Amino acid sequence: MGKKTSQSEHAVMQHASDIDYDVPLKSDSALQRDKLSRKGYAGIAAAALRKVPSSAGLVVSIEGAWGSGKTSALAMIEALLLEDEELASPLIVHFNPWLVGDKDALLRHFLSRIASAVRLNDHSRDGKKVAKEIKAYAKVFDLVKLIPGAEPWASMIKSVVEAAGEATGAVSEYKTPDIEAYKLRVEEALRKFDRPIIVFIDDIDRLFPLEVFEMVRIIKAVGGLPRLGYVVAWDSVYVSGALERLGVPQAASYLDKIVQVRMPLPSLSLVARRKLIEDALDGLDPEALRQRFRNQDDRLGSLYHSGLRDLLEQPRDVARVFNAVRMMEPLLRDEIVFADILGLAALSVKAPAVFDLLRKKPRLFVGALPDDVTILKKPEEVIKEGAEERQMAFEISGAASAAKRVVHFLFPGVASADDSFSLGKGTYVEGNISHPAKLAIALQLSVTDGDVSIKAARQYLQDPAQRESVVAGLASENCDEFIDLLGEVGESLRGEGITDLDELCVSIARLVEKPLFVDRATSNRRALRLRIEDMALRAVSLLAGATDKERIPAISKLIATDSVAISCAAEVVTRSYVAGRDRYSDGIELLAKDRGKVLRTFSENVLEAARLEKLLKMNHAGFILWTMARVAPQECPALFGVLRASDSTLDQFALYYLGGGWDSSKGNSYSLPRDVSLHEVYCPLADFKSHATARLQDASLQYPERAAWRSVVEGTRLYGIDGTEARH
Repeated sequence: MGKKTSQSEHAVMQHASDIDYDVPLKSDSALQRDKLSRKGYAGIAAAALRKVPSSAGLVVSIEGAWGSGKTSALAMIEALLLEDEELASPLIVHFNPWLVGDKDALLRHFLSRIASAVRLNDHSRDGKKVAKEIKAYAKVFDLVKLIPGAEPWASMIKSVVEAAGEATGAVSEYKTPDIEAYKLRVEEALRKFDRPIIVFIDDIDRLFPLEVFEMVRIIKAVGGLPRLGYVVAWDSVYVSGALERLGVPQAASYLDKIVQVRMPLPSLSLVARRKLIEDALDGLDPEALRQRFRNQDDRLGSLYHSGLRDLLEQPRDVARVFNAVRMMEPLLRDEIVFADILGLAALSVKAPAVFDLLRKKPRLFVGALPDDVTILKKPEEVIKEGAEERQMAFEISGAASAAKRVVHFLFPGVASADDSFSLGKGTYVEGNISHPAKLAIALQLSVTDGDVSIKAARQYLQDPAQRESVVAGLASENCDEFIDLLGEVGESLRGEGITDLDELCVSIARLVEKPLFVDRATSNRRALRLRIEDMALRAVSLLAGATDKERIPAISKLIATDSVAISCAAEVVTRSYVAGRDRYSDGIELLAKDRGKVLRTFSENVLEAARLEKLLKMNHAGFILWTMARVAPQECPALFGVLRASDSTLDQFALYYLGGGWDSSKGNSYSLPRDVSLHEVYCPLADFKSHATARLQDASLQYPERAAWRSVVEGTRLYGIDGTEARH
């Protein structure tokens, strides 16, 4: 039960335009839009760059992890530099090596970019001279392949160089001194230039290792040119690692030889992180944060302090996580509390190994799932067994401590298994993914027609006036799961909001006879399902046991004598009075007292249902007939007479009373009861065989009815699908 998938998809598409594309700040508005309080940091870098000497260059590195805001920091530095008086303001050049795409052309493109910027922005005589000399120097290096271990001006030329007619000839004509001469002319022109040139170089940590090496060599080669200041933005860990992989000696300290001022970006303050997350929350669709669950805001605050704040280390982390939320939340709205959606999104982005383990092995986080009927271990035992796998996932993902704290909040059972405290600990709320059914919905990122809403289950349990409308919203795909969920949610409520326990338990037993449940139970697809009456009685047991355990005997008796819930009544009666069946009690109180009164009322209810022609339309009509034969055989002839009066063929009676076997490939099979004492309970066996023979004379009689009557005459078990013998 849940929202239509089309509505969910529409909600996603409606708000896809709100995706945060993680665009860095621009220099014209960077100072005004600074959310991370980094103006002071940018000011230190700008102050150093204003002092680029006329005799040498200066390299400043802005260092930080991927997504930490390096590009935005460059924009703020540029904005501060441009605040100087016009004549003193530097000439700004932007170079992004990631856009070049050819490591052999990096130097040429780099120098050409500087020359072009000078030519376009400074028309003075000295400016034109600088542009000309740098352009010539760049053309000398056109098609030059840099050789590791040699400076660019001492590199070998790999082919004939053509530079506007100024640099032509065979390879042998170009020696190191020629290239050095070009460099000297550039230095002379720059010393006469009265404006510093500041080159901003970004995205070095996006390059492949060989390209990183070439770019670092270029910075080292031209970093000493006078009046030139360089601001490079990179992840120093990645850059050092790239150099190390290429065999550069002492790669970790190599950058210190190139950069005069290294400036690691300051970590996000707690205030800045909170502000970023608050702004991201404000940017969501208002419907995402509308109150749908109790204590929703408190849960969000608890998640923030339970690892989320520490897990989102960089500005880009916040953008990526909330982009994931924008995709997930509309699909899970009304089913999962927002804090849990946010926590799940954070794990998917920042701890992918943990999220992958959660998807593949959810039992390691919540214990047995709703359909794990063969897992007899307690949830805490299953969760405890997953400690090693969870720890490996935490360590692989990085930020292990923060990721673990988020998991502990979302799944208090994991926190208990790890002997840790969890702010998320408490009773299940209908929107928490710590509930196995909710986790299943969250991991498939939508509520499909086959899912059951815990909210609807809770409404059924707590609001008697809404029960019929809740049931009307069920589908054949989820009616079994709905009954199962009633027990789980009822147990978690511990009586909260339940005002009519007796009537509620009887109503659950009566659900079994609803046409929707009957159709589901009598369909041929039975291999993966338990009997619905067993599930209903288990739900009653869980609900009553957690609400008022002392009422279980009285509730059991009410169900056994109810005139509507006859399938469940037959179960209670059988478990109570038929030898060998009590071991399946599932917590339902066995009826030791008032046997005569209970059986008399049960028999009367069965007879009345037959008179009203309802008996053979019930969920487990065959089991009811079998129960009558066991506990009230003296009433069976009268019952047989009523059934024969309403259907002289007795075909339906034969299908239900003789049907007892089932095979996953061939379906139902039919035979007389194995207990010979039951052969003549309803009528003499000779009369029954005579009727069977007569029915088989009817040429229009089809299978499975023909198989049922043949089994009586032939004394063997036959499959209803084709009348072949069932050997078991």
